[in-house]
Amino acid sequence: MKGLVDEIKHHLNGNTPLFILKLDETMGVTTWEDTRNALSLLECSADALLFTTTENIEWAREFCFPRREPIDYSPVGLYYDTVLALTSRQKNENSYNPQIFRDILEECKPHEFCMKIFTHAFSANPKRFQSSPTSTLQALPLPKPLELIARKVFKFSYNDLPKEYKSCLLYLAIFPPGREIRRSTLIGRWVAEGLIFHDDWPNSVHRANRCFDELIDRWLVYPADIGVTGKVKSCMVSDLVHEFITKIARKQHIVETRLSHHLARHFSIFNDLRLRSSDRIDKFFEVLSASSRVSVLKVLDLEGCQCFGGKKQRYLKVICAKMLLLKYLSLKGTDVTQLPTEISNLRELEVLDIRMTMVPESSTANVLLLKLKRLLAGQIIYPSPSSSNTGTVIARGGEISSVQIPEKIEKMLNLEVLSNVKVRRSQDLKDIGRLCQLRKLGVVVDDKGSHFKNLLQMISDVHESLRSLSITIPTPRWEGSPSEGDELQQGSLNLKLRHPPKLLESLSISGTTQKVHLLLPLFANDGNNKLVKVTLCSISLNQVNLEVFAKLPKLQCVRLRNITCAESMLTFKDGFKSLKYLLLEGCNLLSCIVFGNGAARELEKMVLSFTSIESIHGIEALEKLQELELNNNKSRLLSSFDDAKQIAKLTLRGTLLEQADLQILAKKPKMRCLVLLDKSCVVGQITFNKNEFPKLNLLAVDCSSITKIIFTGGSAPKLEKIIWSSFTVISGIDKLPRLKELEFKGDHIPKEVEETIRNSNNIIRLKHDQPDNQDQANGDAWEDGDDYARCSFC
Repeated sequence: MKGLVDEIKHHLNGNTPLFILKLDETMGVTTWEDTRNALSLLECSADALLFTTTENIEWAREFCFPRREPIDYSPVGLYYDTVLALTSRQKNENSYNPQIFRDILEECKPHEFCMKIFTHAFSANPKRFQSSPTSTLQALPLPKPLELIARKVFKFSYNDLPKEYKSCLLYLAIFPPGREIRRSTLIGRWVAEGLIFHDDWPNSVHRANRCFDELIDRWLVYPADIGVTGKVKSCMVSDLVHEFITKIARKQHIVETRLSHHLARHFSIFNDLRLRSSDRIDKFFEVLSASSRVSVLKVLDLEGCQCFGGKKQRYLKVICAKMLLLKYLSLKGTDVTQLPTEISNLRELEVLDIRMTMVPESSTANVLLLKLKRLLAGQIIYPSPSSSNTGTVIARGGEISSVQIPEKIEKMLNLEVLSNVKVRRSQDLKDIGRLCQLRKLGVVVDDKGSHFKNLLQMISDVHESLRSLSITIPTPRWEGSPSEGDELQQGSLNLKLRHPPKLLESLSISGTTQKVHLLLPLFANDGNNKLVKVTLCSISLNQVNLEVFAKLPKLQCVRLRNITCAESMLTFKDGFKSLKYLLLEGCNLLSCIVFGNGAARELEKMVLSFTSIESIHGIEALEKLQELELNNNKSRLLSSFDDAKQIAKLTLRGTLLEQADLQILAKKPKMRCLVLLDKSCVVGQITFNKNEFPKLNLLAVDCSSITKIIFTGGSAPKLEKIIWSSFTVISGIDKLPRLKELEFKGDHIPKEVEETIRNSNNIIRLKHDQPDNQDQANGDAWEDGDDYARCSFC
């Protein structure tokens, strides 16, 4: 030992050495003390870092000098440190004993799901250390199964919830497990059912939103879709939690045991239905038609149901005649083709959703519902711009499906949300200006000076409540650019916004008319501007327009859809200080994007879809860019991101990559998530070789052209989860040391995968999503704003 010390002294040259030693359980504390004494012969300051793979904390603690807690990099250590940080303010209390936390987390091993729920319970209420499930967990038989541990930890978190929050959680039992449930749907239904009730609708909605966030914070439900501001737009319930809440809900008679999920999710939880599990939704309408009683149902959610075809359109009249207590009616995505005049009989109605239907514009003209809070209608489809043979640009606005503004809307003073309503006359805008509680508005206005002036007057009238605004200006097809005389005439409008909206966070403007250029500065000149999201559709964008938004202090998301530019290059100059998300869709006349010095330094995610962009410059300066999504772009565009070493998540669709391209991606040092969707690759077989994708922990593949994926030894050493479909065969998963979860989308799980799981030393959870269970509701989600950050694969 002395000889080694002398050799080290010879090489020190005055530097402070660091010794890294690997310990195993054959080494005693006495040996470590002898080593430490020998190192003292160096007669200088020295550090020693010891590491071990043992799980014995008590043994590891003996080697710390001076005496302290060892750093634990296991999942138990990670969550233990988190709990200690959360409960740090309670350290001086007599009953505070941090060892209890470690004991509980040790009992949760190896199920990280349980550790997460336990830790999130402390995040919601750090004072819960006085009551813990330690003894209960210790009493469980060995080996401790996941279901039993999860049930105890779930109850630990569930019992701490307020009573109304418990009811809202149990309410989720009516939805199938794993189904994506939108926040707006839950909030509207919870309030309509009376599960959350306060003085008025706004306060009830506010409380319901807090409940939703609390369930997310506790990880009792987990986020499925997250917006640009970090707000969770939709959630899912895991299989285990769904099993627990279903049992509790049935005991408390919150869920009707006779109804299966395919029926229960359509109705109020408190109902007088006489339906069997095998019945279809048509049976409900037959029973309703034959009954002479008025139904007590408050919620009828028929989203996606095709039950009104042919003569069955009369069912809607039956609803209006027999369900007079109804508060929530969703016909979204149904085959309804007419809204009967009897709809005004539903005097208690608070939410009416007729989006994605073939209901004609005039159907809403005579609607008068004094308690209505949300009128959700129409949809907007944005086609890609095209070019003629002569090179003349033909710009088209979106194909608009909207409904007329009710003639007596000024009497519907409780309205908070109006989506895709069409202005017929200037008086309509004046009437909307009287709705002092209006928070979200989507309006379609003609390209007329009078409409523009009244639109701005209306916005000024509701400037204290408006948070989201969508303006669509449908224009006839035109070729080339407008004449000089037209521009002068438009400039003479002298549009002014007397009172800019104080709380406006989301702005969307669509239309090819040059008047759009007069509108844009009106929403960006206020020094206290709160705009977070800006969407520009089908407009001719110039550099001046872009610089107008560059100065907005809180702007986090910019979406450009089907825009045209005077030049083929779009330049982000100095500004966009808070920009995190940039989305370009259908910009087929744009070939280059440039990020100048100091521009968009906070950018985290970029989505490019159906564009003709060939190169992007300045990417190397975007140090926070972590997520990239390419949909049907030119494959060489990917080379613009060669210097983007910080990319952590990459989603590809329609890129037609080859094996060589994937090997370039494999060298990305921080790549953690790779999603390969339809036509992402042209090769049938992908091989993950040794030392490739060193940080990858999630792989999702849903591409018909990829027939086989092979993992060789040493490839993707940190891969924890694989999602794949029946198109692809997975081979070599036994060579993935950290694999924890497999999710298969298809009819039959491959036998090779089942056998590998049986023989694996790891605990691998297998989830099977059969086609019958993949009936997620899709469609226009305007009510919540555009959804920019999708997290379904994460």
